[in-house]
Amino acid sequence: MSELLVLGCSSRKTKTPGETPAVHRYDGPLYQDFRTRLRTHYWPGDLDVAVLSAEYGMIGALTDIADYDRRMTTERASELAPAISEEAASWLGTYDRINLCLGKDYLAALPATYLEQSGKVDLFKGPIGIKRQQLGAYLRSIDAIEREAFSAQPKGRLQYFLPDWDDLIDPDFDFIADQFSGPKSERADIHCARLMRPFKIADGILVSLAQKREAKGPLKYVGGLESRTMRPIDLRAHYGLNRTQALFGDCGAFSYVDEDKPPISVDYAVSLYDLYNFDFGASVDHIPVPVIRVGNEKVELTKRQRQRRVKITVENAAGFLEATKRRKASFVPVGTVQGLSTDQYVENANLYASMGYRRIALGGLVPLPDDVVFDIVSSTMASLRQRKNPPDVHLFGVFRPKLQAKFRGLGVTSFDSATYFRKAWLRSEQNYLAENGSWYAAIRVPMTSDGRTRNTLLKAGHDLDKLAALEAAALEALHRYAKRRVSLKATLSAVIEYDSKLDRSSEDRSKVAARYERTLKDRPWEHCPCPICKKSGIDVLIFRGSNRNKRRGTHNTWRLYQVTRTAKRMSFEAALGNETKNQ
Repeated sequence: MSELLVLGCSSRKTKTPGETPAVHRYDGPLYQDFRTRLRTHYWPGDLDVAVLSAEYGMIGALTDIADYDRRMTTERASELAPAISEEAASWLGTYDRINLCLGKDYLAALPATYLEQSGKVDLFKGPIGIKRQQLGAYLRSIDAIEREAFSAQPKGRLQYFLPDWDDLIDPDFDFIADQFSGPKSERADIHCARLMRPFKIADGILVSLAQKREAKGPLKYVGGLESRTMRPIDLRAHYGLNRTQALFGDCGAFSYVDEDKPPISVDYAVSLYDLYNFDFGASVDHIPVPVIRVGNEKVELTKRQRQRRVKITVENAAGFLEATKRRKASFVPVGTVQGLSTDQYVENANLYASMGYRRIALGGLVPLPDDVVFDIVSSTMASLRQRKNPPDVHLFGVFRPKLQAKFRGLGVTSFDSATYFRKAWLRSEQNYLAENGSWYAAIRVPMTSDGRTRNTLLKAGHDLDKLAALEAAALEALHRYAKRRVSLKATLSAVIEYDSKLDRSSEDRSKVAARYERTLKDRPWEHCPCPICKKSGIDVLIFRGSNRNKRRGTHNTWRLYQVTRTAKRMSFEAALGNETKNQ
């Protein structure tokens, strides 16, 4: 049963800088009551919430808005009526129930009589105290799941989080016909992690708030009265997580590294983490990189400028922790630490612990060499161990296989990395991690139908019809080989004939053929128990389009996760076997 709740804006607002979701911007009694309910219960999955705003008109409750000073009057409501009335009339065909919690001045913007005559509309009447009682009774009457305490993650091993950036695939992609299951507007693409269920590929998913700015991923900005502005998407369902897996929110500092200051406020980050039910939320940091890009130019930052970024990070961490306490946020705050030296990382990590952080994260480590990363991490961990109750420590974006055993020994809690996921298509010979710990090359059969590939081939003077025929023959040979209906030699011949027509720059073709022969001969997809390999078969080893490549990356990520779970007393490198030797 789908329901709509319409609230009127309030004169009382939070005075935070920039924009923030409307349901957190407005701070009148009704909004306070609504947020109080959200502290104990998840947002009902069938409830949309809209706001009738004197400034913005009818908007979704999650629409980002700035502070303003404008009261709703009968005259202003009449001005808004032409645009709102048509939308309001459409609600009758969309919702089973419509609930209007509005003052009398707001009703002039709606065809209230028409709505009430439909029999679908309940109008909350009376003074504000009575409306609060009605709203409270209504919220208690609709199905809403009580918030669960996050299950403690296992100690004694490094916990692994997979960073997500809109990694969706078609679950019913037809590999034989080489086509999607339907038009993009009609098919239900899902996050790749869900293809592995009931297998887990990580202890959780790291989601960047940069998705809001980049308009990519489940958090991407949407406007108007689109469904995602009226209710938060269920991220746990989106990623297929169970209660032993966590949602970790990151502010996405690399997305604004070239800007003078973070474009998102502390309160905005707290609002998003809370609304989307994150288990962990990182404070808003600013990476003190030595060089930024301004337009097309590279600009070197002075030490003073870089120290200013560290200062912003520390100030934001203090404000972030205070905001989570003031708002009684449901997620665990994570203080992001930046520094220009090992000593500064140590100093700030201890400062955060003194502030009251129970979990911190070391940021800015990605571009640093192994020896510098180890010095920062080891010194920080040694210093924190001197405290009575040291905080847990996460490493942002740092995998470093040669350091994994040392991280484990130092007591690091968790790390995130997309390294194995992206190796599926970013390496020429290490694309698929097999059960025996060996890396295999995926067999490249690029699509002649791809726009960029076509342009490259046309510029090189190729006959596209002939190439398309060779492409189809290579795919058919691979599928027949998987069913043992054609020989290895014939399959390899078909693949290489097509491959020989493609631009390989300076890569030695004999080495390419040898790698392909090894992959085909060993048939590693047949020895893997994961759902992706069992269902996709040889296609998981074909380098071709995101539906194959991301499936392979998901398999690789699962393999990495197996190692993080089982390598408890042995070194990480020993558990990986040939993996680190081949990197």
